[in-house]
Amino acid sequence: MIRQTTVLALLLAVALSLVLFAVKYQVRDLESELTRLDRAIADEKRALHVLSAEWSHLNHPSRLALLAERHLGLKPIVAGQLARFEPLPVPSRPSVDEGPVRALQAALADPNSRSEVR
Repeated sequence: MIRQTTVLALLLAVALSLVLFAVKYQVRDLESELTRLDRAIADEKRALHVLSAEWSHLNHPSRLALLAERHLGLKPIVAGQLARFEPLPVPSRPSVDEGPVRALQAALADPNSRSEVR
């Protein structure tokens, strides 16, 4: 007669082999998904490299200068367009004796006064 421990060991072996079989196929599916994702990442890196090269080409200063001259009528600055600051009028500054400045100075000098600064 077959002992109970032998039957139990046989059932345990069958159950473990079924679990191992299921885990094996899950791992195989995960590996195929990992391979697919690695390929997708490599494709995206190549696309990013192409886009970076295209961006560098499109933003090249000589190309932008040509396009600005052609479509906007812009030309480089020449020395005659620059001016100096000396001919510009100097704005007049308020004197220290004027009202708001004097009131502020008085308020700072005497912190107990309640004079209103406008």
